Amino acid sequence: MSEEIEVTINVTGEEAVKILNAKEQEITYLKNEIARLSQQTQHSEPQLTIPKSIADLLDKFIEFYFDDVGHEDWWIQENGLIEWFSKTPNCYIKDAYLAGKALGVDLVKVVEG
Repeated sequence: MSEEIEVTINVTGEEAVKILNAKEQEITYLKNEIARLSQQTQHSEPQLTIPKSIADLLDKFIEFYFDDVGHEDWWIQENGLIEWFSKTPNCYIKDAYLAGKALGVDLVKVVEG
């Protein structure tokens, strides 16, 4: 629930100009920060890596519909991924790779292997 509140502030023309200039400087600063951060994220490379062979299998994995509990584990075991997943931090890298796929961003760099 929101209420409208009317506030009247009496300021001189000079004070109003100072306030507007300060706000304008804040807006300019924020715009520059957004541009800088946007440029920084566009040029940053993912720090995590995953072998292409594993990424290809994970890409196939997310295409499957598993209608029963445990079928995912069977598929992972049958495709030889359990050995790779069981090594820390690979299990977390797998999650980051899949999350990046879901979000449409590259969180993990795919490398040859």
